[in-house]
Amino acid sequence: MILDELFGESLEKTLETKLPLRFDENGRFRVLMVSDIHGGVGYNRKKTVAAMEALVESSHPQLVLLGGDTAGPGYIHIETTDDLRSLLSDISAPMESRGIPWAHVFGNHDDNYGVKNEDAERVYEEFPHCVSKAGPAGLSGVGNYLLPVYPSVGTDPVFGVWGMDSHGGMTEFAERHGKSEPVKMLHPFAGGHGSYDSVDIEQVMWYYLVSKEIEKRYGRKLPALMYAHIPLPEYEIIVQNKDDTHFFGYHDEDVACTALNPGLFRAIVERGDVRAFFCGHDHWNDWQAEYLGIKLGYDASMSYHACQNNFLRGGRIFEVNESDPWNIATETIKIRDIMGHAGDSDE
Repeated sequence: MILDELFGESLEKTLETKLPLRFDENGRFRVLMVSDIHGGVGYNRKKTVAAMEALVESSHPQLVLLGGDTAGPGYIHIETTDDLRSLLSDISAPMESRGIPWAHVFGNHDDNYGVKNEDAERVYEEFPHCVSKAGPAGLSGVGNYLLPVYPSVGTDPVFGVWGMDSHGGMTEFAERHGKSEPVKMLHPFAGGHGSYDSVDIEQVMWYYLVSKEIEKRYGRKLPALMYAHIPLPEYEIIVQNKDDTHFFGYHDEDVACTALNPGLFRAIVERGDVRAFFCGHDHWNDWQAEYLGIKLGYDASMSYHACQNNFLRGGRIFEVNESDPWNIATETIKIRDIMGHAGDSDE
């Protein structure tokens, strides 16, 4: 009842999905996450589609996540819903042709050229195997949802995938919250930008309350993966404490997050159900680490146009076993390892 009152969506509605997600007959659930394609009119369609095809073919996922900045920015971008529909037809073809469910969250560039995320979401949901949802109407942002994952045989979920809208920059934050003056952030970090947005407090509340309602309904917590586009401020803590966080991977770019901490990581730690939080946004980072029992990290970038990197281009695989859904194994997957230099940029 409280979820209905606060956010206009019941737990039953939150748990609905267009297509059911299940562990396979071997008790395995594999997720492929790809971010920062930065496509649009004039993008390198041939290279991008071939790379997506190679990733899906080699990783055999049961779910594919697009982690934001699917479109834009700059001279390659989308201006109409038809532009977006064409781009998504290309990018989703490897999933749609195989009947693989896929989902997305928005990044800070997806709405830069006239297509609002509310309109874009409807285009995404036109695709038969897209299981993204706009999320509760009373909640900040577009694309806040929980995708329950069911056992190979059974009716109660044993795992979950949370998608969260991390918005854009602090200008958008000011507009969203009725600030008449720009919000000028002081940067407490040794590195990083600090001027990006993040989830709002009400999104943190929504996750927290849904998490508690799930525990009440099923008598247990639901282990889960959470993804968004922009990293959390705690990522900066990790890069300053690599030796203490099992740090692994490439850190070739400062953490570009918010300096106004939304408290999502604390809520995750308190609830103890989300075991991994991953994002895109920073194209030259693909590292993973562990902090307070939570895995955090990046999936690098798939772009052939924006801050591209032939060596890091690719995605990230997550694998969960039905017998132990609290343990999320993860590793990066590189285009160059699959396709060799044929997957490199022409530029």
